[in-house]
Amino acid sequence: MRKKIISLLFVLFLLFTFGALIAALHIEDTTNLFNNLIKLHQIEGLRHDLVEKVLKVQSDLYTVNTPLSRGLEDIVITVEGLDKSAKKCISCHHEPAISQKLEKSILLIDDLQEALSYYITASANRQRIDKLKTDAALIGNELLNHTEIMAFDAAKNIDKSTKHALGKVKKTKIALSILFIVTFFFGVLVALNLTTSITRPTHQLVLASRKIAAGELGYTISEEYKAEFGELASNFNLMSVSLKNGYTKLQQEITERRQTEEALSKSEERYALAALGANDGLWDWDLKSNVIYFSPRWKTMLGYDEKEIGSSPAEWLNMVHTDDRMLLEAKLNAHIDGHTSHFENEHRMRHREGTYRWMRNRGIALRDSSGVAYRMAGSQTDITEHKKTEEQLVHDAFHDTLTDLPNRALLMNRLQHVIDAAQRRNDYLFAVLFIDLDRFKYINDSLGHVVGDQLLIAVGKRLSGFVRPSDTVARLGGDEFAILLEDIKDRSDAIKIAQRIEKDLPLPFDICGHDVSTTASVGIVMHSEGDARPEHLLRDADLAMYQAKANGKARYEIFDAAMHARLMKYLMLETDLRHAIERNEFRLHYQPILSLATNRITGFEALIRWQHPFHGLIYPTEFISIAEETGLITSIGQWVLREACRKTSLWQKQFFTTPPLTINVNLSCKEFTPLLIENIEQILHEIDIDASTLMLEITESTIMKNPESTAPLLLELKNLGVGLQIDDFGTGYSSLSYLHNLPVSVLKIDQSFIRMVNADRENLEIVKTIVALAHNLDMDVIAEGVETADELETLRELGCEYVQGHLISRPIESETAEDLIAADTHRINYSLRQI
Repeated sequence: MRKKIISLLFVLFLLFTFGALIAALHIEDTTNLFNNLIKLHQIEGLRHDLVEKVLKVQSDLYTVNTPLSRGLEDIVITVEGLDKSAKKCISCHHEPAISQKLEKSILLIDDLQEALSYYITASANRQRIDKLKTDAALIGNELLNHTEIMAFDAAKNIDKSTKHALGKVKKTKIALSILFIVTFFFGVLVALNLTTSITRPTHQLVLASRKIAAGELGYTISEEYKAEFGELASNFNLMSVSLKNGYTKLQQEITERRQTEEALSKSEERYALAALGANDGLWDWDLKSNVIYFSPRWKTMLGYDEKEIGSSPAEWLNMVHTDDRMLLEAKLNAHIDGHTSHFENEHRMRHREGTYRWMRNRGIALRDSSGVAYRMAGSQTDITEHKKTEEQLVHDAFHDTLTDLPNRALLMNRLQHVIDAAQRRNDYLFAVLFIDLDRFKYINDSLGHVVGDQLLIAVGKRLSGFVRPSDTVARLGGDEFAILLEDIKDRSDAIKIAQRIEKDLPLPFDICGHDVSTTASVGIVMHSEGDARPEHLLRDADLAMYQAKANGKARYEIFDAAMHARLMKYLMLETDLRHAIERNEFRLHYQPILSLATNRITGFEALIRWQHPFHGLIYPTEFISIAEETGLITSIGQWVLREACRKTSLWQKQFFTTPPLTINVNLSCKEFTPLLIENIEQILHEIDIDASTLMLEITESTIMKNPESTAPLLLELKNLGVGLQIDDFGTGYSSLSYLHNLPVSVLKIDQSFIRMVNADRENLEIVKTIVALAHNLDMDVIAEGVETADELETLRELGCEYVQGHLISRPIESETAEDLIAADTHRINYSLRQI
């Protein structure tokens, strides 16, 4: 727009300049014409002056009687004036022709003056004077004739020049009028254009501003204009929309602010009502001024009136039990310093009556932009009754509900404490007595459960009277009791208690009007210097008790591990093993198999464990031989196969790996029958698992025991797609003549060779030979029992493909195995880079 205005004004300026130049040129030309007219009129004046003066000279000449007449001076003066007039006229600028005529006139005047001079100064005779007078008169007449001619020519030129000048003036007026009209109309066009370009958008902007001022936010105008007004219109529209949005947002914020204020007001009312009616006490701590507000309920919880407690945090802390104050202050400071997300603590506070009540305090700090806490608020709950209930629950959890004696859990806990004490003190000795009532079932069945329960209560009290307060009498369940004798001198102290039980326990009890008596079989176990566990001690005491019962009851026996361990364990395991599967007591642990080529887990070896309800976790070395001797190995092996395949199938679906995870299952020689093929086919059919991911581990001894019958079974397994591996290779009776004919894909080197691979040159050569043999037979090698980084590096250098052992991972539960698979894309997290 600015360029447009400048352009139009520049054109208008050019028109005015052009008109001015034309006017100036015409004025100059006309001025020249009028100057010429003026000069012509000057000549006409000269003519009249010349004529007048010549006539006067002539008249004077003819009226003077003598040369020395009185009018002679007038003639001279007149001629001099004529000369001056002529010279004055010729000094002006005239056309060449006029100038020549004027010069001739001056010459004539000079001649006349000269003639008059001769005439005036003549002293000759009269005749000569008359002649000079006549000559002067002739010159005067010639001058008059010349002047008349000049006058005639001047009149003609004046008329001609006047007409020409008037014509020029007329043309100039016409040209200036046309130029004025053109300039006027162009100015009108410029004004109209500027009116359209400026006034119209300005009017729209003013109208729009009035609309916005009237509250019509968001009003927009046309953006059809170009240049600055187009940009101004666009920006105005943006401003209008922005104002509308801002106003809408402001209105929304105002509405929200009002709602917030209303909600805050309601919240304050609710807070006030809650503070008055809540069961919890409230507190609000200004950390900057160190002033704390306690609600009325907070004070009444401790028996105080509202004005009896001030606003100092010290008053709060001074009421806290000395044993609890340090922990409370530590938690408060930790939260204020930003180390915890919230504050919570349970502590005792002194009531006005002097008693202590349990309180639970919760709170949270408010922080500024830099994270510094400036305020902290929270609540206080009286949990005294809850604590009592909790203590009762804890008591019930660790005490028998019938006799109120410590139960098995508490006994085990105290056993652990005395075991720890014995490990700290070499001279610390304790004993455990396992007591089982004889003939209790008969009494319970014959006299009823009420009598039986009362008998158990009475027995518990009587047993408690046989021991010191520091000892523990516990009821384990049913008619079984246990006594923990702490810090005794020697085994004689335990024997004395057993003898007293043997002597005084049979004394009759008055139960519901019945004289009831019972004896007990007692098993004693003494603490040894070896590694002891509570469950092991109780188990050994139980075994000794069973030995006492076997020896005739109503007596005691001292546990002797060397004498009774094998027999008692065998009998118990055999009995329990028959029910282990139906009771779901077996567990599978999984040991990872690591590929040395990829440093990834490629599979697991499934290892069975027995979670015995009494003896705890039992390893296969303790019960597999029993299972093989009793024939239970077939059902146990089938369970292992099914569970291992089921779990592996789940892992394969849950974790995608290439190739899929494999599972290794050990086979007992007792399982190696044609029934094994049917079992595996059934399991593969029931469980969605690729047969190639199932690896069966068979010992050398199993294969070589009867290679003629074993080879067909191995071939059938191979046809099923199952992988076959020789376990503990190098320890059995291998025959190389059969090895290359067996459908085996992997040799597993026994851990006995691996342990000494770096310390024993012979073992190193054996391992090297096994690896070379396997590779020559197109088999892979798995090294078992790898426990050190040096062993791993040696096996890597020898070309071993896979390893397993404690260096990689101990056998782990399925949940832990899942975590191991999931972690870091199935990669083992151990420092192979340092090897």
